[in-house]
Amino acid sequence: MLEGKLQKVLKPRHLWALAVGAVCSGNYYGFSYGFETGGPGSFLLAFLPVTAMYVCFMACYMELAVSSPSAGGASEYARRSMGGFAGFIAGFSVLVAYIVAPCAVAITTGQLLHYLVPAIPAMTATVVFFCLFVALNLLGAKSSSRFELIATIAALAGLVLFAVVALPHFQPERLMLDEPPAAGLSSVAAAVPFAMWFYFAVDGPIMQSEEMEDPKTGILRGYVPALVTLFITALIDLLLPAGIADYHEIAKVDYPLARSLELALGEGSVLPKVIAAIALFAMVASFSSIVMAFSRQAYAMGRVGYLPKLFARLNRHGAPTFGLLIPSALALCLCLTGKTALMVTISVFAALLMYALVILSNIRLYRQEPALERPFEIPHPVVPGIAMVLVVLLFICVLVTNLSALKWVVVVYAAASGYYLCFGRGKTAKMPHD
Repeated sequence: MLEGKLQKVLKPRHLWALAVGAVCSGNYYGFSYGFETGGPGSFLLAFLPVTAMYVCFMACYMELAVSSPSAGGASEYARRSMGGFAGFIAGFSVLVAYIVAPCAVAITTGQLLHYLVPAIPAMTATVVFFCLFVALNLLGAKSSSRFELIATIAALAGLVLFAVVALPHFQPERLMLDEPPAAGLSSVAAAVPFAMWFYFAVDGPIMQSEEMEDPKTGILRGYVPALVTLFITALIDLLLPAGIADYHEIAKVDYPLARSLELALGEGSVLPKVIAAIALFAMVASFSSIVMAFSRQAYAMGRVGYLPKLFARLNRHGAPTFGLLIPSALALCLCLTGKTALMVTISVFAALLMYALVILSNIRLYRQEPALERPFEIPHPVVPGIAMVLVVLLFICVLVTNLSALKWVVVVYAAASGYYLCFGRGKTAKMPHD
């Protein structure tokens, strides 16, 4: 194994597949918890500012990535603009969000397989699935991205099939709330983490910008259609399941699309099983994309000295072996807890902190490096300002409705800060563009 450069093998279609694929499992599970917070109306009201935040945030992130493609992503931009500690915290936040997120995906995959084949224990299926697709990512970006493209297309085809079957049974009156959102904003705030699940991890493929054949044009050509795709699929999930069945029943399971069809068509229908089987492709796509993202983050942090240098070693396929295996082993241990909803919440906390650091990096680098070539330039300071306001607003919503999860976040970040002070401070190497 060698410490070396990542291979430039990705095209815009691969980036589209990685971005959509990273998220599309959220179209099949996870979002259903949002119905519990106040019904479809509150969920929809939470979805609108979340969408606006992601559009503005990704515009900031794409401007940085197109100008300076880096596997370090948020960590590298924060380090350049605000110093070593900010870079470490940004990278660490990515690792927390992306190590925890595949746990939720793997757990749900095990539950889906158990639903399809009751003889298969859910946790056994989870562990086998996890190990199989970590092994796939050891084959490098080219092989895993091809598989990602196929899985993403299959997952989207499943959503189209669901929509075609569900539409004849759609009843708009089912979307009425038991209690209106006006009864309190708390239900809307509580739905925020699950609304974010419709876009969560869409930023991950930015960390593979070094592996793009032409990042200056390919990032935009991949990401713009990806965001449009995710907006449409989110609307399908928000409206159709609750429009064909009792959303209280949907909120009880990790396979809401299949369950809503069961309730609408009858328990004996084969179509819910078909949708559940197709959902496996979404799980595969998300898991593989997220694993690829956190392995690149670990690689980049090893390259600059935040983590031991072994994280920056590549195998003969150009994959960061230790950057993949060590975080995956940690994630697999977390899978054994089975705490899906808690994992979603912790991931969201870490992600929002990372989003804020990316936006601040964009603002500071725009001032610090005015001569930097920006093939894609957003309106400053309007877009970063809107993005930051929305990130803070969403963070407050998550905070006030998930205080029980906050203690775990505080413990994790305190330990990380201690690690940096003991081992990471003053050891970060200069990158070529510095």
